[in-house]
Amino acid sequence: MDKKGFIYTFDAILAIIPVFILIISVSSVNQGEMILPSQQIRLHHQAQDTLELMAQYYDSDITVLEEITLVLKANNNSAAGVEAAEKIASSFLEKNLPGANYQLLEINQLNATIISKGNMENADNVAVGSINYGNYSFKLLVWDP
Repeated sequence: MDKKGFIYTFDAILAIIPVFILIISVSSVNQGEMILPSQQIRLHHQAQDTLELMAQYYDSDITVLEEITLVLKANNNSAAGVEAAEKIASSFLEKNLPGANYQLLEINQLNATIISKGNMENADNVAVGSINYGNYSFKLLVWDP
């Protein structure tokens, strides 16, 4: 009787070993770099908050976003206006998004990029913030380096 119980127990243990090996091998498979929901939320808030800050932060007598739109209007949305807007946006974004990659677009009047930093092609997680200011619609894309 004792020998039968030992054999059945030993047989059950041997049957469980392949199951454990299978579980360990499946759990150790590299699934790539996963993007956590907290990272997605952080980037989205960073993009949206930066645009809202541009609309409320007074650089001199006017806000940064107002200054950009006035420069674009004064130059009839020409390349010179975009270049001047790029200088304004560059100084603000470098201070407020240090180390981040970003792209500021105007999608209503220009349908063009105002400023871009970094290469978005290899980005795993890109967040978008948007704001309308007068006749201009701005989008700010932010991604981790």
